[in-house]
Amino acid sequence: MRARVLIIDDHPVVLYGLRFLFSRDPRFEVCGEAGDSVAARSQTLALQPDFIICDLVLGGRDGMEMVQDLCRIAAKTRILVYSSHSEWTFARRALQAGAKGYVAKSEGLERVATALGMIARNQIYVSEDVRSRLTERGESEASMSVKPNIDALSNRELQILRLVGNGTSSREIADALGLSIKTVATYCERLKVKFKLGAMRDLQALAREHVEGNS
Repeated sequence: MRARVLIIDDHPVVLYGLRFLFSRDPRFEVCGEAGDSVAARSQTLALQPDFIICDLVLGGRDGMEMVQDLCRIAAKTRILVYSSHSEWTFARRALQAGAKGYVAKSEGLERVATALGMIARNQIYVSEDVRSRLTERGESEASMSVKPNIDALSNRELQILRLVGNGTSSREIADALGLSIKTVATYCERLKVKFKLGAMRDLQALAREHVEGNS
């Protein structure tokens, strides 16, 4: 029997590519698709798939929160994150949220099949680069392109840092994340404290550095 896979992604090209991949792989079959976090939750509840392949950006919802939510409602389902975000920055967070693997979209579709095969054998999948960094923690922190204390940020703080780095205004961030402007301002103040910054322009400069270093 082929393992059932639910795909959570809102990019038509990605969906087409994954459908084509699994149409040629006798181990897996696509049992459903979802393009936003609401559909992702309902499809997961209804289908209880063997595997989920999901992006981290769906309609402004924090991807790590979604991974945690899906792990709660489908405890036996194994999740593979397939994302365009920097693997080194986000792979560790995805695994901490409950995912069993992380594939960067730059690696191509065939790597997804390889990752799912490893996850099916109860193994964790990350790239060799990330795996070597994780086993050499002292060197890996020094090799990061952003300040080491980036790991001290919550998932929401990291999300807001990324949006600030993309030049998104406070109003746009508030609208995208369903927050008040006051709450966004509070998060920015927290970021300034954590990075020991005095002005908003300094936070914007650091955020741009973070985005450019992980693009």
